[in-house]
Amino acid sequence: MANTTEQDAVLLQEIKADDPRAFRSLYDTYYRYLVVTVYNILGDAETARDLAQDVLAELWNKRKTLEIRSSLKSYLRRAVVNKTLNYIKARRLDFNEPERSPNPPAEAAQAQQLLENQDLQRLINAAVEALPERCRIVFTLCRLEGKSHKEIATQLQISTKTVENQMTKALLSLRRRLQPYLDQRLLLTIIALWA
Repeated sequence: MANTTEQDAVLLQEIKADDPRAFRSLYDTYYRYLVVTVYNILGDAETARDLAQDVLAELWNKRKTLEIRSSLKSYLRRAVVNKTLNYIKARRLDFNEPERSPNPPAEAAQAQQLLENQDLQRLINAAVEALPERCRIVFTLCRLEGKSHKEIATQLQISTKTVENQMTKALLSLRRRLQPYLDQRLLLTIIALWA
């Protein structure tokens, strides 16, 4: 449980010890998140509730042998996405309801893209937040608010050369921070959009 928060680690230990209150706490904390995750993929609230409940029930049933090495939230999200993708695959194989049969490769790709977009946005936000204050302010004004270097220089009462230098520092820092998480092609695309 190296990356699991201390609170989640305690919660998991209590669940392994058959504490129903701990499971209730887990349910109250993560059920809605799991439902929303499935709903964003399927667009079906009833199925989203069912699949979220299934994942939590399976966690309870496997509690004695459960080993979670990521955060509990990440583990549950991965479990519910896998269950959702299996649900899509099973529906595809049900030839009795062809009108309800989805196009699984497209839905699976869409689900994967949604998760990647959410993860990418979280990584980008964290990388921007980690910038030194001046870099972050200049980057935010330039790339997120669309101001020109000249407008930023005027607003912050600095030279346009300083704005350019801060943008260069920001882009280099973002590239360094995001590189371990992104394949080279995607990283270059993102940096090109910002540059």
